[in-house]
Amino acid sequence: MSEYGTGFAYCLGLFMAHAERDRNSRAKDPSYDYERWFNGASNHIQDLNTPGNFPQELKERIDEFGKRVWAWGHNFDEPRPTKESYEWSLREAKDILMLIDKQLGVNVERGDWE
Repeated sequence: MSEYGTGFAYCLGLFMAHAERDRNSRAKDPSYDYERWFNGASNHIQDLNTPGNFPQELKERIDEFGKRVWAWGHNFDEPRPTKESYEWSLREAKDILMLIDKQLGVNVERGDWE
């Protein structure tokens, strides 16, 4: 049993769900605590299981994503996360999911209202 989930797409989805859950908090509070957001959201990345059949370049990108979001949420010696690091992490998660669809042979197009 896992406290925060295991898998790959499932865990990325849980990570991204934190952004939707906290949307109102960010809108109401300009001093929103991104460190606290990363602390909760990155928990879902700790057991991210990248499939072994992914191309090496994609695996490395996923690994870098995981290390960065984990550091922003749990390594308090790192620079504090900012709105820019938050926005990067969500864009990177979406881009990784798009690359996986392409890997699976699915035609992918970024939506205007994503």
